[in-house]
Amino acid sequence: MEKKEVEINLSDIFFLLLSKLPFILLLAVLGTIGGFAVAKGLLPVKYTSSVSIYVNNYSAATDITAEGKINGADIQTAKALASTYIVILQDDIVYDEVSKRLLKDYDTADLSKIFNVQYENGEPYISAGQIRSLVSINSVNDTEVINISTTSENPHISADICFYISDIAPDLLTRTTKAGSVETIGSAKVPTAPSSPNVKRITILGLLLGGFLGAAIVIIGDMFDTTVNNGEDLKKAFPDIAVLGEIPDLMDTKGGVRYEYK
Repeated sequence: MEKKEVEINLSDIFFLLLSKLPFILLLAVLGTIGGFAVAKGLLPVKYTSSVSIYVNNYSAATDITAEGKINGADIQTAKALASTYIVILQDDIVYDEVSKRLLKDYDTADLSKIFNVQYENGEPYISAGQIRSLVSINSVNDTEVINISTTSENPHISADICFYISDIAPDLLTRTTKAGSVETIGSAKVPTAPSSPNVKRITILGLLLGGFLGAAIVIIGDMFDTTVNNGEDLKKAFPDIAVLGEIPDLMDTKGGVRYEYK
């Protein structure tokens, strides 16, 4: 069976889209409204707080040179320690302690809005996995600085989880690794503005998606449209049959000239 080659003319597509511009704009506007509605009404508002801790492996006797400079090799050791510390800070022992502090500082009703608070022997607890899912711990630009950030629907809880982890870290890390030490840089602040959703970004995505969908519908609809509008369409539909002539329809009530094809 002989396959037909479909010729795509970019100029034709451009004028086709231009002729259907009102329809495309309508879908773009609907997409914009939909994106804004989703961002403002359906997506939960979340707040992010963060704190940084500095890892060092220096001792006054061996790591500071006569010029008062820190030994470069020890900086590399501190960076390696930072990677180890990150792994330790992801352990359940950290988040079990965070759970205890949250339950001590907050009402269970408030915590239930964010976590699935469970009970064991009549005592409430929050699983380590739930808290861990809110926390991100990583080194800053592959340095000896570790950043701890928490994103939740409660700005105070986000800040407190960061504080709890930074408070737990020094004793836990030095006790576990027997090497190095950490110092907290600054403190976790209660965020005053939400970090997500990004209403502007989602609204723009809705606009682009609506416009793209409108253009796609127009192009696909044209591809499946078998209506013959002129002699060129007839030649494309029946390339092996010659068009002998075009007869104008002089009875067109609109005052134009219509053609019938034989």
